[in-house]
Amino acid sequence: MIAGFDPSLTHLGWVIIDENKTGKEAVLEAGVFKTEPDDGLLVQRLIAQREKVRLLLSSRGVKFVAMEAPLFKDFSTELLFALHQHLHEVFLDQQVFLLYISNSTVKKYAYPNMDPDEITKNHMTHLAKKELGRMGKRFSEHAADAYFVGKIGLKFHQWYFQHKFKDKDLSEHEQHIFCGKHTFVKGLKKGMTEYTGLIYRENEQFFDYTKHGRDTKIITEEIQNGGKDFNTCRFL
Repeated sequence: MIAGFDPSLTHLGWVIIDENKTGKEAVLEAGVFKTEPDDGLLVQRLIAQREKVRLLLSSRGVKFVAMEAPLFKDFSTELLFALHQHLHEVFLDQQVFLLYISNSTVKKYAYPNMDPDEITKNHMTHLAKKELGRMGKRFSEHAADAYFVGKIGLKFHQWYFQHKFKDKDLSEHEQHIFCGKHTFVKGLKKGMTEYTGLIYRENEQFFDYTKHGRDTKIITEEIQNGGKDFNTCRFL
C-alpha cells in the first residue's frame, strides 16, 4: 500500500492507494485528520497528528509514502518543521520509503498547461473529484491535494520499484520530476551537469528509511544504557 499526505496541524489530508492498480480504482480511501486549539497544547496536537498517521500506516501496511514538501518560507515555518519532524519519526520507526513532492510540482502535475501560481484549491478539488468520479459530492481540498501527491507517488513507485514503466514510458514532465538532469553547453557552467530529479536527492527529496533500522537499533541501545553513563559523570 501507498499513502499520500498533505501535512497540516489543523487539516492533514491523506489517501491510501493500491500500488498494483491504476486510475481511480487505485484509490482505496481518503480522509482528513483534524485538530483544533481546544484539543490541547501545541505539542499535544502535534503528537495527536503523528499518532493518527502512525496508526494509519501500521493498520494499512504502508511501506511507501509520498508527502507534500514543507514550504519553509511562509508564516508557519517553525510549526511545519515541527510537524514534519514528528512525522519523520513515524516513517523512521516504521521503516518506510518517503518521497517529498513540492507544492508547485503537485500543481503542475495536475494542470500541466497552467502557471502553478494561478492554480487554486478550487482547481485541485474540482479535478480530483472529476478523476475520482465524485462530482456533486463533498470532497475535502486537503484530501484532494493528498490525492495528487499520492498519484505522483504511485507513478514513481511503479516506475522505480515495480519497473512497470521504463524511462521512455514516462511523460516529459514525469521524467523531469523523477530523473531530470541538465548539462550546460555554454557559459561559466559549460560541461557541468545539474541533477534536479528526485532520485538524485537522497535525504533531501527522498528518504529511504527502510535501510536505517541498524542505526535506530544502535541509538536505542545507547539510550537504554544511558543510566550507566550518567553514573560515571562528574561536574568539572
